[in-house]
Amino acid sequence: MFTSETGPGKRFVFLLMAAVLIGCFSASALVDPVPRILYVGDSWTTFMLAFKSFRTIFEEDPELVRWVEVGNRTAEAGGRVWEMLERPYLDIVTDELTRYPNVDIVVITLGGNDLLRGLKGANPYDPNHKLRVRDCFNRDEFSADPYECIQFLADELERQIGLVVDHVLAVRPDIRVAILSYDYAARPPREEDNFTIEEQHNAFVAADLGKYTLAVNRGERVEYVNNYGLMQHIYGVPEADPPIEPGIAPYPCDTPDPATCDFWPGGYPQYLAPLDSYIDQDIHLTAEGYKHVAQRAVDMFIGEWLSYPKALEILPLNNKAIYQFEVTFSHPVEGVDVTDFEVFVQDKAGLKSMEVLGVEAADAEGVVYTVTVNMDGAEQVAYIRVLDNDSIMRKDTGVPLGGPGAGNGWFEYNGLYEFEDLVASDDDDFEGSLDYLYKASMAYEHLLADVGFSFNPEQLDANGDILKDGSLEKPYKIPGNGMLDLWEFMVIDAILKRPDLDLSATGGVTHEAVKHAWDIQIAAVQEALGGVGGLADIIFPGMDTMLAGFQMLGDKDSAFLVTTLVTLLGTIEEFPTNMVPGALPDYDPDEPDFEIYPRHWLGLNGDADGDGWRNFQEYVYFAPDGLNAYINAVLDPNVQPTDGAGTHLEGRSLRIAMFNRCKYDTEFQWYKDGAALSDEPGRITGANSRALDIHALTLEDAGSYTCTYLGTSGNEMTYGPINVAVKEDLPMPATSGLGIALLLALGCAGGAFALRSRKK
Repeated sequence: MFTSETGPGKRFVFLLMAAVLIGCFSASALVDPVPRILYVGDSWTTFMLAFKSFRTIFEEDPELVRWVEVGNRTAEAGGRVWEMLERPYLDIVTDELTRYPNVDIVVITLGGNDLLRGLKGANPYDPNHKLRVRDCFNRDEFSADPYECIQFLADELERQIGLVVDHVLAVRPDIRVAILSYDYAARPPREEDNFTIEEQHNAFVAADLGKYTLAVNRGERVEYVNNYGLMQHIYGVPEADPPIEPGIAPYPCDTPDPATCDFWPGGYPQYLAPLDSYIDQDIHLTAEGYKHVAQRAVDMFIGEWLSYPKALEILPLNNKAIYQFEVTFSHPVEGVDVTDFEVFVQDKAGLKSMEVLGVEAADAEGVVYTVTVNMDGAEQVAYIRVLDNDSIMRKDTGVPLGGPGAGNGWFEYNGLYEFEDLVASDDDDFEGSLDYLYKASMAYEHLLADVGFSFNPEQLDANGDILKDGSLEKPYKIPGNGMLDLWEFMVIDAILKRPDLDLSATGGVTHEAVKHAWDIQIAAVQEALGGVGGLADIIFPGMDTMLAGFQMLGDKDSAFLVTTLVTLLGTIEEFPTNMVPGALPDYDPDEPDFEIYPRHWLGLNGDADGDGWRNFQEYVYFAPDGLNAYINAVLDPNVQPTDGAGTHLEGRSLRIAMFNRCKYDTEFQWYKDGAALSDEPGRITGANSRALDIHALTLEDAGSYTCTYLGTSGNEMTYGPINVAVKEDLPMPATSGLGIALLLALGCAGGAFALRSRKK
């Protein structure tokens, strides 16, 4: 959330670095956990997602234990409201609310980055200037009355956050919004800021007063949760003289109304928040601190919202005789009848309503109901909608569907859907680690796309020569080495899983040596990232595995990538971790220690099985056959590529691979006898790839094959020629029984002669 200005290169690296999953819903019943909360906002929501702040509370309550939160695409550390409004961020919010039809609570934290890094549209004197709190105290046009400037910020934030809230409310009538405030900072203003701790805090309180007003004006579907002073109340104020004990500071007030609130907003704004509640000397709380924030929101509004009964799932039943649906509710309910449903089919005229014949409870508790429909001869697929006229009531509390008020229990998602939970992977789970990082980085896709980068395991290739081909300044560029990182890592994975692997007879790799190097590298990387259980480990589990994998490859580019990322991550306030780059082992690019940097086996130019073919050459040749084929080839000296030259039989398959080193992002073009080739489905593939496949050779395929590409220096080069001859695959000539007998006799005679020769 709060951050000082950060250099563009450093900020990008943070956002760049900023599975295991699938809890599916079965055809018979909804399976826990069920997502009910979506985070929308900045680093406060990012950390609450990482710490599972609401989930830790729900797990302690039998009434709430089945509910969880989501937000890996919408919780964006460092996010500013005006930036979100200028790109398709709200479309992503809609996508997530559509993808998770049971999510009916959106938790928002926004505005902190706008106040400290600049809010577009807030300066009435200069529309192009992004106004910050510090400007209110330092710029000439505001110095006479900085609080007028702060009010400009508060008013514009209220307007912009209001656009986000209104968009969310328009998606579905069952959605409610909880706007969470921040708390007082743990970092004092800098000397050049020219304002005091109290002025800093009052500026944020003014902005949050606008959020409170926003919530009041939006009605019962939007609530504001004030947290200012919460950490001081819980942990005390040790910097006060004398120190203030826990439980003394004024608890956060629910409303600024003087008649009901002794002091708005709470706590002591003249003091910083206690460091015991923060993971940094800034504004980011510990896991326990965010749990207190979540608990307050649950106590105030969210717990009650989650107690309202609602429809969770609609499934059509496979009943050919009559058309029926099974509707599952969150709690046992009663009062369910035909007036609570609408059924439609799609015909040429559009949606056509059908008659609901009857509704019956399908279980004793009253959680599942069967809805029977009169299709009136229609053969189209029907779908059902749960209405809400406040006739459906929760059995034990009498609360109507969706809570008080008709319409907020509306539900129409028909069918199964999948919930993908973010689950931390083990230290040596390369696939799980990259999968987690990919999902955890989705909120930053708009930045990653600008440089053509993705943590997607099917695309990630980041360990190229950054100094030669890349840039950590605008325009950003993270080059690769031409091999998918996952494939490089999975060779390490295969070795670690084979304790008996010993290819030393051919000069190849051994399990023992790789296991020794891995144990050293994973421990060193974890220490460099701040230790096991540190913030980096909590927010991005899998980062340590990925970086240790790069270390294991042992080449200079992979090692430089790790050192650079660890160093830069430690300087970014939006990622407040205690990085220790010095924990990484020393690396000598000319004479690396092969005991811990086994590049001679695992690197791009290494030879893992000692068969004389470099790893990237076997990658080029076997990649079209899949990951397992590559791993098998790179760890088996008996499985080797061929260059494709020579004579081949008609009808057989042929692969010609371009084995030379090339620029990592080069394009390829294969030629036959100087004529450019193109793919022919079922016969020729890879005409524009490193490996050309001819799947059924004909006599006309004989010729000279070449491939054009860019060399490592960017110059156009030609590989080949590879000369290919094709001959007919003639069947054996037919022969008589006598001919076969003669052949057998000759064979036996030849065998006897050979036997006599050996006995001499």
